[in-house]
Amino acid sequence: MNTSSETLRALYGTWRLARGDTQGLGFFNFSIEGFWRSFLAAVIVFPAFAMLRWNDIFDAPDDFPAMRYMLVEVIAYVIKWVAFPLIMFHVIPMLGRAERYVAFITVYNWASVLQMGLYLAALMLGVLFPSLGAGGFVFIAVIATLVYGVYIAKLTLSVPIPTASTIVLADFLLSLVITSIGIRLAVGQLF
Repeated sequence: MNTSSETLRALYGTWRLARGDTQGLGFFNFSIEGFWRSFLAAVIVFPAFAMLRWNDIFDAPDDFPAMRYMLVEVIAYVIKWVAFPLIMFHVIPMLGRAERYVAFITVYNWASVLQMGLYLAALMLGVLFPSLGAGGFVFIAVIATLVYGVYIAKLTLSVPIPTASTIVLADFLLSLVITSIGIRLAVGQLF
């Protein structure tokens, strides 16, 4: 199977899973090659990520270090995509689920494309309906992506909901920490 076919199948699988259809797992390649190709999701998501970060600095003061901010954000983006799988490489065996690591990371990676799409849709709804507030739509999207992540962890790792929730919460907090450090580095105020 070529990379574009595998990508389309995986994205369709994420859609089926988001609809609660466990048969969506049949659309993923759970080989080692499929695992590594799932990181292609980072490339697919990157333009939206970069656009959102660039949008963040439109209202920044003139002396704001925009290029340094963007560089640090790109580095933080790569770190986020590497850090969570590395941490899970050590955590999942402690849960007695080492044989499920590849499936979990593969699905979790591809799901990020759908999650970014939902986040962008929430931002658009905030623009279309400003009286309702963009924050409300984004909050709902964040909750939905966390719930979806818990569902993926529960399904692929075959763990109880509290364990799946802890894994997804750990990813969320890791992302917040990396983002926070990145922003502080970008503006030169780490300590």
